[in-house]
Amino acid sequence: MAANLIIYCLDNLTDYSEFERLCHDLMLLEGYSSIEPLGGFKDKGRDAIYVSTAKKTTIFAYSVREDWRAKLGEDAFKIKKHGHTCDNLVFITTAQPTAGERDEAIAYIRNQYGWDLEIYGSERLRILLDIKYPHIKSNYPSIFPPEFIIALEQINKFEERKHLFISYAPKDLVLADWLAKRLTAEGYLVWCEHLKMLGGGKFPDDIEKAIKNQAFCIVALYSQSSLTKPDLTLQRSIAISLIEERQEDFVIPIDVDGINKTKLDRKTQLLNFIEFNKNWAKGLKNLLNKLEYNKCPKSLPEGAKVSLSAFLYEDTTVDKTENIYSNYLKFKKIPNIIYLFEAENTNLDLESENLNLEWSYRQIDNKNFLSFHQPPNWISEKLQLNLSRNNCWQELINIEGISTKNLVSELLRKALIVKCHHKGLKYCSETRLHYFPQEFAKLNRLNYIKYDGSKSFVQAVGTRTYWRPAKAEKYQYHLAPTFYISQNLFDTFTLQIRLRVRLADDNGVLLDKRKAVSRRKHLCKNWWNNDWLNRIFAICQFLADDNQIIIGDRENEQIIVHAIPTHFTAPMAIDEASIKNFKQDRLDWLNMRSDSEQEDIS
Repeated sequence: MAANLIIYCLDNLTDYSEFERLCHDLMLLEGYSSIEPLGGFKDKGRDAIYVSTAKKTTIFAYSVREDWRAKLGEDAFKIKKHGHTCDNLVFITTAQPTAGERDEAIAYIRNQYGWDLEIYGSERLRILLDIKYPHIKSNYPSIFPPEFIIALEQINKFEERKHLFISYAPKDLVLADWLAKRLTAEGYLVWCEHLKMLGGGKFPDDIEKAIKNQAFCIVALYSQSSLTKPDLTLQRSIAISLIEERQEDFVIPIDVDGINKTKLDRKTQLLNFIEFNKNWAKGLKNLLNKLEYNKCPKSLPEGAKVSLSAFLYEDTTVDKTENIYSNYLKFKKIPNIIYLFEAENTNLDLESENLNLEWSYRQIDNKNFLSFHQPPNWISEKLQLNLSRNNCWQELINIEGISTKNLVSELLRKALIVKCHHKGLKYCSETRLHYFPQEFAKLNRLNYIKYDGSKSFVQAVGTRTYWRPAKAEKYQYHLAPTFYISQNLFDTFTLQIRLRVRLADDNGVLLDKRKAVSRRKHLCKNWWNNDWLNRIFAICQFLADDNQIIIGDRENEQIIVHAIPTHFTAPMAIDEASIKNFKQDRLDWLNMRSDSEQEDIS
């Protein structure tokens, strides 16, 4: 409502002098602290100027004309004609340029005059006047008549505010979904963007209006991911402005992942965050206490029933034990000795020679190397290596100034990369992935034995078709294992295998980053935990002999890894048949997201 009112007032203003003063004040608030108003009817294209401490000159031009583009061209021509110094041009208009018009104007000013152009249209002015600096409206009664503002306040008083609005980033969907269910079960009306509103209704089209007029409060999920989302920043700016206006706890901030609060603005830092980064159950309890204290209305008396019928699938567990598999593998053997080698030939370009694909080592300087293994003969001859010292690493905190634990972790990870290379994987320098190449095996298949004892296979390399409005495109995917060493998890060192995919076009040319993101989502959107686990099993067995991954030829230098992922026994099991509907709902939602992204890309 307020947004329409401000635009209406700007569209119908008659006092141009007051509009100039309003623009001066807004620019002052926006950071142009020493702005110098000029204005008048013979301003030679300049309504104000600003000179920064770096001696860069910004010229301001204001317009209430509908043909704003013509006015911009006239002002720019005058500035150039009269020889005014200009590095940046700020153009403020009561019109609303389209995105295309804005881009054209910016390109024109840059190409024609060499200046940077910044445009403030009516929507941007509305945000400044209604969200960032709402107090300033009362200083300009000829533009914003008091009776309009009073009428708006009266209208807002009669709007019923009874909804909880959950503001979250896509990466925090799981927590947002969980909160929506729990809060609905408590009897609250909840708005959560990807869900139909529990208890009836739909997610609002005009989010700003909904926040101001229909939301009792905002439950804002703050995470590192959320800080980069402009739509969330706007939502939260609106909400925080309402705290001062209403003198109430309108924003309940949730700490999702231990966010660094020094990265937040000053007003947000002063809010009392509820921690969910350590314990969701405890966080929910504190959130419910906060809502109760704030007297948030419970407008859904059948909330528990609604939540269960809409989202929770009954009888999803069965009373029997179940094995839970991880992507961690245990080391059976790690060599006791780390060798120190000294090279006489220090002029070799090690990276171009790809020595790390044949020998796992840590280079200390241009002539000293640490490794669990003696190097292959050709590497030893090229570098003219000599064994300098044996280090029994279990007895040492540091070796050659390097933390022993970190050194061992690094050498173990690099040894697995060498193993992959020996088994036929290729290295992609652009993605830094070690991937299965085309035709490395018959039909590009990895045969393996599943955790239930049955035999199966997965495609290590495959082709998919990605639909586009103009023409469907084929792309190739290559499985690419990556390795990480965790310290003090199950044992002193534990291997974690993660799976990535290298994506190329139908001719094998690597996809650019933007295409790769959308194709990966297309490929993996219906890969569930068991799909990832099956591929982990297949890769482990591919690297192994008799359920052991053995790296190194000499027995005293061998690294041996159990090829069966670590597993645990849970006291109850999931009834897979009962969650088919949930899987389909999730797939439908992902398809909807994927369709939207394809439209954006096309």
